[in-house]
Amino acid sequence: MAKFTIIPGLTFVDRKGWGAKSAFPRLGHKVPRSKRTQVILHHTDMADTNDASPILWETLPEVYRHMRRIQTIRPDLGNDVPYNFLVFFMAKKNGMVICEGRGEDRSGAHTKGVNTAGIGIALAGKFDEDEVAGIEVSKRMYLLSGFLGWLRYAPSHPDYGRYPAMKNLGSVRPADRAVFVHQDFKATDCPGKRALPHLAQLAFIHPNAF
Repeated sequence: MAKFTIIPGLTFVDRKGWGAKSAFPRLGHKVPRSKRTQVILHHTDMADTNDASPILWETLPEVYRHMRRIQTIRPDLGNDVPYNFLVFFMAKKNGMVICEGRGEDRSGAHTKGVNTAGIGIALAGKFDEDEVAGIEVSKRMYLLSGFLGWLRYAPSHPDYGRYPAMKNLGSVRPADRAVFVHQDFKATDCPGKRALPHLAQLAFIHPNAF
């Protein structure tokens, strides 16, 4: 099990850490890291229903239960998390938890036509709700930038493994952002109207810069 801090406030949890069901193995096909050229942002469109906020998560057990739900909620896509990673905005200390879905090295089932070149990252929650406060999104974008930089420059940790950098990640991007969003490829509201205004803040920042 791997659970570690990438930068202060940003915690990474692997599949074993959140309790992925062993009956449903990791899906997708193997993808060389050199083939990863872009990041595509989504939202899960599944709110945190335990309190008033549809995007803030209070505890790690709550996060882990949500991950296990996502693992089997779309059998039409196969019983596995369709995204490479999921992002949870934590209510305490404005933190962020990243949970491994299919991971860096497997194709996803998130964006038709770009599931190999694209790393699919989903924001956990409903980011199209009027109740979502923009400040809660905005003040966590630097943490997500740290994760993007970790993937591109230094995706290793003693508890996780030693892996080569994804040097081409981010080499393909839209004109006005560092990352794509689902609606760049399909007529959809994903990743939500409350997330979109803040995504221009994102960059691939090396963790050592924090």
